[in-house]
Amino acid sequence: MIKKTSYFNPQNSSFLNHSITQSLNHSPRRAFSLVEVVIAIAILSVGLVGSMRVFPMGLRASRRAEQVSRATLLGERTMASTKLTSWDELAVGTSTTTDQDYTVTVTIDQPEIEELVDPTHLKRVSVSVGWSQEGRERTLDLVTYLRQPPEEE
Repeated sequence: MIKKTSYFNPQNSSFLNHSITQSLNHSPRRAFSLVEVVIAIAILSVGLVGSMRVFPMGLRASRRAEQVSRATLLGERTMASTKLTSWDELAVGTSTTTDQDYTVTVTIDQPEIEELVDPTHLKRVSVSVGWSQEGRERTLDLVTYLRQPPEEE
């Protein structure tokens, strides 16, 4: 026996009536009141103002880090070129140059270390890089020691 299923059954019209009634009498939507909107805008504005105050601080920190990196590169470059200078040309004394906004001071002297057997074969090279940042003077100091190469026989 085959049973026929019909989508519309006039004898069971309560389903159809219930669907129509439900779509016509749907529950009222809850809307936001003006007070809720004002409070939400106030909370968002406090968050935005807070984040906007942090943004310039991050830019200043980034600028400071960039200047320190440039000073470090300049000092290392100066130190490397000093190391490439022959021993006889490394005269004891101080020299100052400027590069962009940075002042580079190179000081070459004999270290005063008592434990050294022969201090004449050792020189201390100090590189000081100075710059002005946000109204304050900043310096970066690098120090190395150079030993006179042994004479070849």
